[in-house]
Amino acid sequence: MHGLTEGLARHFYPLVDPFIHYFGPALGMLVAAALVTLFIDIVYELVIGREELERVRKMADETKKYQEELQRAKVLGDVKRMKEIEEKMRDHSREFLKVQSQLMSKQIKAMIITFPPIIIIIYTLEYRLAHWTVKLPFYVPGVGDTLGPVGWYILCAVTVSFVLKPLAETAVKRFGGG
Repeated sequence: MHGLTEGLARHFYPLVDPFIHYFGPALGMLVAAALVTLFIDIVYELVIGREELERVRKMADETKKYQEELQRAKVLGDVKRMKEIEEKMRDHSREFLKVQSQLMSKQIKAMIITFPPIIIIIYTLEYRLAHWTVKLPFYVPGVGDTLGPVGWYILCAVTVSFVLKPLAETAVKRFGGG
């Protein structure tokens, strides 16, 4: 099995080699991580969209308000008001579950689109730079003070995602989509 994955990884060397040769391993992986992260953020923004997430947040806030109103009615002993609120909550809950289900379907669709590039890049980097490590300026419990190619890629991807997510949102809004 090891030979099969190594063979597949070698097939994708042309994807990562330009970055590694031009920038060196550490900076090359940072650039590759930035590009893949930007791709992922744009896909998620196009497939899910900010409006969908806002809708779910608003519905969650409404649920919380209904619960607070119900609690107040219980404290006051207002049985009629409690029944009205419970009825509204049932209707709201049905709609909320429907919206959450739609959101989950979109999240799965985005994950299916973005998962293969991530796996390809990680496997390729792992085989291409198998003996390469980067020395960290600090010690991380359980990890140590060095990272291999996969650890460095993940650290780079997480770090650049904080910067690139707003850029992806802006790009999608500007050029159409979500």
